[in-house]
Amino acid sequence: MIKVCHFSSAHKSTDDRIFLKECKSLAKAGYETYLVAKGESREDGGVRVIGLGEPPRSRRERMTKFAKKAYEVAFGLNADVYHFHDPELLPYGIRLKKLGKKVIFDSHEDVPAQIADKVWIPSAMRFGIAAGYRAYETHAARMFDAVIAATPHIADQFRGRARKVVVVNNYPILDDIVFQTKPFSEREAIVCYTGGISEARGEKVMLKAMDGVEGTLILAGSRSDHTVQESTGGGG
Repeated sequence: MIKVCHFSSAHKSTDDRIFLKECKSLAKAGYETYLVAKGESREDGGVRVIGLGEPPRSRRERMTKFAKKAYEVAFGLNADVYHFHDPELLPYGIRLKKLGKKVIFDSHEDVPAQIADKVWIPSAMRFGIAAGYRAYETHAARMFDAVIAATPHIADQFRGRARKVVVVNNYPILDDIVFQTKPFSEREAIVCYTGGISEARGEKVMLKAMDGVEGTLILAGSRSDHTVQESTGGGG
């Protein structure tokens, strides 16, 4: 049986994309599937989760020491295929490839573009850091067996830079959804967004779209900045 190991230093072991969409699908298809990520160890849906505990509070330590820990635990499993999810793990992906492993990089974001929106990076340094990262990412992507992209746009950024590019969108698994049966005419006028909440992800655009609308906008997710603390549109 082929052994596949997903590993991440930034995402929780319960992450919908990684655990539900990818790992559980692999296990269901008959692969021996492991997930190394922050959180507690468990076995769920045929996936053996190896928890790394809680990451350091320091972003620098998470991207260095914690990333190294994730790699070392994953490497110890001696998997046939390694599938990793964070930019800080690129050096370890290269190391695994040099050791003869099949390696897949799962790009959840357009990282060079994302760097331009990082408020914790001095604005004068963002372009240089983004360009440097893109060059290194290209070097790594050319070595890996494949890059999986979360959107067609991200996939387009890797065309010509990676051996193989596959899109796995973050669409929900329909079998996991309990659909609302109440007619639309009887429902409250509520719009709900779930995901990371920031200006870069369209927070202000969504708020502006609610101007003059009789309804309520609910933003559910973690914040990466503090541009808007609380707001409703129209009659909400």
